[in-house]
Amino acid sequence: MNFSAIIGFFGAMGFVGLTIFLTLGKNEGMELMAFVDPPGLALVFGGSIMATFLKSSGDEVKRVIPLMFLAFTKKVEKPTNIIAKLVDLATVSRKDGLIALENQDVPDKFMANGVQMLIDGSQPQVVKQTLSGELLAMKLRHKHSCAILQYMGEVLPAMGMIGTLVGLVGLLANMDDISTLGGNMATAVLTTFYGALMANAMVLPMANKLAVLSDLESLNREITIEGLQFIQAGGNPRLMEGQLQAYLAPRLRTALV
Repeated sequence: MNFSAIIGFFGAMGFVGLTIFLTLGKNEGMELMAFVDPPGLALVFGGSIMATFLKSSGDEVKRVIPLMFLAFTKKVEKPTNIIAKLVDLATVSRKDGLIALENQDVPDKFMANGVQMLIDGSQPQVVKQTLSGELLAMKLRHKHSCAILQYMGEVLPAMGMIGTLVGLVGLLANMDDISTLGGNMATAVLTTFYGALMANAMVLPMANKLAVLSDLESLNREITIEGLQFIQAGGNPRLMEGQLQAYLAPRLRTALV
């Protein structure tokens, strides 16, 4: 579980809920349902989904909900752990040969695929091209997925503004009927609230979170590709460790020394 995402999401929702609660307390007779407007919700949520369908294919839009859950559940391995594992593999390989790697436990699937290619005797260029191609495909896939969420985050406030205009039209068209003023005003205000809340407290942060996780996973794979090349060439594990540390921030490099 990605606890920072969970804390951030529920913390933001908590502060919004607290503000609503305090507002209810300050206004005697006001009920929680004053913040609920079904037509406004339908316009903001449904309109944003349909606009996203217009921009992307149906299959891509269907992945939006699972993608949003990934922001909470996906956990990427620390680069320091990736380097440490590669150093262990390099030590075993230099001592007992590449075939000895077959007995090593490699939890990371990408690294495991690369190690299997080394064991099978694949040419260095083939190993690099295959793994680099897989890395590129992952980057493009993640970039496109984040772009869908980013677009939805941009559309949500726009749909909220459209709802505001609809509410204002209804308000101005029925100025002589006092009984309709409250409902039209609620639609006008609440749709903007819904759009801003969904975009800035949910969709956009999730899109940015997934982009950060993708960058970290890409870094891990770049480290893995270079490390496996070093292992295949029979290089010194400590020398490899020093080279791979160049991918890390200075504060993290000392953890491996």
